[in-house]
Amino acid sequence: MRRFLPFLILICGLLTMPACNLDDMGEPGTVVDWYPVTVLMTATDSEGNSIVSPEMPGMSLTFKGKVYTVRAWSEKIKQSSVQTRDYNAILEGLFAQSYTGPKGEKLYRLWFGEIDGALDMDEDLTLHWPDGSVDIIHYHCSDHSETSCDRSWKLNGQDHLGNEFAFTGKSLQ
Repeated sequence: MRRFLPFLILICGLLTMPACNLDDMGEPGTVVDWYPVTVLMTATDSEGNSIVSPEMPGMSLTFKGKVYTVRAWSEKIKQSSVQTRDYNAILEGLFAQSYTGPKGEKLYRLWFGEIDGALDMDEDLTLHWPDGSVDIIHYHCSDHSETSCDRSWKLNGQDHLGNEFAFTGKSLQ
């Protein structure tokens, strides 16, 4: 009997414990990781040639009162290799990013970011081009819920679909 006493105590203890009611625990909360927002821009002259390069004197972008000038993509901060469940947006600035064009040629586009996608904001990104012209991209983000938010873009006051912008008729002078 002594051999079975610990086993008997364990069985009695399990039988007298209150049952765990999973319905009372509720649904697990939805975790939303809002992706960072970047802005991609191409610019061509009146003949259709790209004017974007890693060296663009006179080119800047103003966002939230801070002025960003074009830097080479190689200067972009490398994200930490530490793996976490969380990704924090880092506003690094304005860069000339290379990509392959439709004819296989190496082209550049402007890349600005990262803007924290979890924040409500209503902000202008003012582009000051080397030729003295100015364009305004307006970014709006609000009403974050568990699964969606109200996000929209405008270019010079006109509704624009998405975060990619193409500018034509620009020059470096």
